[in-house]
Formats: sequence, structure tokens, C-alpha cells
Amino acid sequence: MENLADKLNREPPEVLRSLKLIGAIAGEFGYPVYAVGGFVRDIILGVEDFDLDIVVEGDGINFTRELSRKLNVGWTAHTRFKTATIHIPGEVKIKLDVATARQEIYDSPAALPRVSFGSIKDDLRRRDFTVNAMALDISRDNFGRLVDFFNGRGDLRDKVLRVMHNLSFIDDPTRILRAVRFEQRFGFRIEPFALRLIKESLAQGMLERVHKHRLRDELILILKEPSPVKSLRRIAKLRGFRFIHSSLNIDQKTFALLKRVDELYKWFAENFVHKHKHKVEKWLLYLIVLLENLSVPELKKTLHSFAFHKNDIQKVISFKKDTAKVISKLKKEIPASGIHKILFPLSYEVVLLMLLKAKDVQIKRKIQDFLRAYSGTQIHLRGDELKELGLRPGPDFKLILKELLDAKLDGKFSTKEEELVYLKNEILSKKLSR
Repeated sequence: MENLADKLNREPPEVLRSLKLIGAIAGEFGYPVYAVGGFVRDIILGVEDFDLDIVVEGDGINFTRELSRKLNVGWTAHTRFKTATIHIPGEVKIKLDVATARQEIYDSPAALPRVSFGSIKDDLRRRDFTVNAMALDISRDNFGRLVDFFNGRGDLRDKVLRVMHNLSFIDDPTRILRAVRFEQRFGFRIEPFALRLIKESLAQGMLERVHKHRLRDELILILKEPSPVKSLRRIAKLRGFRFIHSSLNIDQKTFALLKRVDELYKWFAENFVHKHKHKVEKWLLYLIVLLENLSVPELKKTLHSFAFHKNDIQKVISFKKDTAKVISKLKKEIPASGIHKILFPLSYEVVLLMLLKAKDVQIKRKIQDFLRAYSGTQIHLRGDELKELGLRPGPDFKLILKELLDAKLDGKFSTKEEELVYLKNEILSKKLSR
């Protein structure tokens, strides 16, 4: 049996220490303990992965309680599935999901399973694909020993995605999306029998029967892939996106726009990301474009049914509702302060996609100027300094600060001294003369 101890020993010190500690505690409990699933696959492939799935042949909840005590960190129990989660802070942030070795029984297609205790073989048998059904023994005596009942190592070598059993995509149709994601990420091939099962499951509308929250999570994982467009094309070819909305149709125009999202994000990251406080969520850029053909009412209903985060919903709706209106305003001759007033209330995701959609060169330049300079502009004077000048906090306070910012954007001054002069001569003197 292959031993991967050498590969484990090359992991970051924090990861190796965690694995050794887990093995030691398992020894105290008398539990066999294993690292399983994606972590094992990625170790073999040489891919960095700090999300560790741990399986113990014993009480995973009690085991995690003791592990968290020795690590001096908090933990969360998920008693229905006999699992628990620990986040280990540090230079390398590690997520540990600890589970009791278990069997799963699906009472109906696409439903959540009933869980009962099992062996490591039972636990691996319930997984999606053979390449994810391997385990590494991390006990003291067998540290690094590969446990591979289903030839996952061979399929990994051959770059084949092989399903574990005939009802896999009926029991859990989200595995279809996972199959596409792994196929495209690693350059694997879904073997013919598994592909036939996928098509049969899709023809029966199994994805539409899955709880939408689970579909949302799988969709976000696809959109967070380094090259999500490849996965989206594969999904479109297999069935389309009816599992999101019955009328959602992704045409070649949309795919061309999706492809440009990656170029847009790289351009922003290379040129502007250090200038802005707000992080741009790349996956959300893809989602906004993916759903662009839906109407506003359809968008609202769909996004809420999938329980996307409120802020994400607002950004998707904003792009749909505001793009034409904003581009129309930007066609006019307006100063920098006017451009700032139009674009500043919008999220960066929406602004970037408006840049992508704009065809007029002058409109593109105005949006680029906003990203390059206007959005990061700040005035020097602060509230305390205005108080020292005898100004009282109130509605006028905010208006004065806004007027100063507009003036700076329009090039009326640049230094703090010039700003103070402008405040006294152009703002305060006018107020006093009224």
C-alpha cells in the first residue's frame, strides 16, 4: 500500500502540526483517524489545500471537543450529520471539518440523507467520485498510509472522473455541478457511464428538485474557479441553466461578455485594486452577467429564492436597473464632481461591468477616470478642524464637506492650505453674506 508521509511532511508546518496532533489525540481515544476527500486528492496532485476533512471511527463530536481544547480555539458542532468544524488562525489559516465515519441513506431523490455510524470504507463509499474517495491514515503508527478501496489513485493518474454508484446523481444531483467543476479545473474526463448517468438525471429534472440553497453554494463554487467560463459552457451544453430559472438562456453574446469579465478583473487588479478599500468579488461579476437576461422581477424572485446575501442581491439588481440610466447621464458634458456623484453610490462590481458594457469611448474614459482618481479623492480638512473655525455640527456641516470634495474633484485646489483658503473665501464668505 502506497505511503504519502513524505508528501505530508512537505506541507506547511501549521498543517503538519495539526495532522500530528489529530493523530495523537485519536491514539488517546483509541480511534482510527484519517484525512479524506479533496485534501488527499490535492496532496497527490501537488495542489495547495488548507481545508482538511478528517474522519474518525468513533465519536467525532467528542473528539473535536478535545481537539479544540488542546488547540485553544472555538468549534461548531453539526449534530445531525455527526460533524464539527474548527478554524485554526495563523499565517496559514486552516479549516478542519471533523466527521464520524458514517453511512448515508437517501429516503427520496435529492433529499438530505439519514446518517448512521459506519467504518472508513462505508464513509468513503458514500462519496461522489473515486478520486475523492481516498483516505490518508494519520495515526501515529501508520502516518501517511494511503487507503484506497475504489482505485481512486488509478483514476487520478488517468484523469478520469468515475462515479461511485449508479444512483449517485439521483441521490445528490449537486454532484453533477461538482463533476463539471472538477472536470474543467483539473482537465479530467467524465467517463462515459458517469456521463450517461448525468444526462439521465438532468433529463429527469433532478437539479430542479434540489434545495435552492445547496444549488447556490455549488454555483458560487463554480463561479469562484480560476476559469469558470469553461464550466458554464459545459453546463450549457449538458442541459442549460433551467435549474436557476426556467427561462434563463445563455447565448453566445453572454458567453463573450463572460469571457471579457476575466480580462476586466485582471485589468482592475493590476491597476487599481491597491487604491480602493472595497474588495471586488470576481464571482459576483460572473453572476451578474450570467443573470443579465432575466427581468428585474425575475431577478428579485430568483435571487431571494436562492437566498443570496442581501448586498449581493442589491448589486445584481442595481446593474440591471441602473446601467442604461447611468450611461445616459455620462453622455453629457459634466465635471469630475458630476461623474463622482453618479458613480460613487454604485458598487465597484456594477461600475466595472458598466465599463465593460459601455461602447462610447468618452463614457469609458469617464468611468476609468472615476476608478483611477475620483473615487479615491479625499479632502484634507476634518470635522474637528471645522469646529475650530467656529462651525457647528449639523446639516450644513455635511454640505460644506461635500462642497469641498466637489471643488477638489474639479481641480479648484490640491493642498490643505489651498483647501482652507477655498473654504474661507468661497464657501464661508458666501454663507455669511446671505
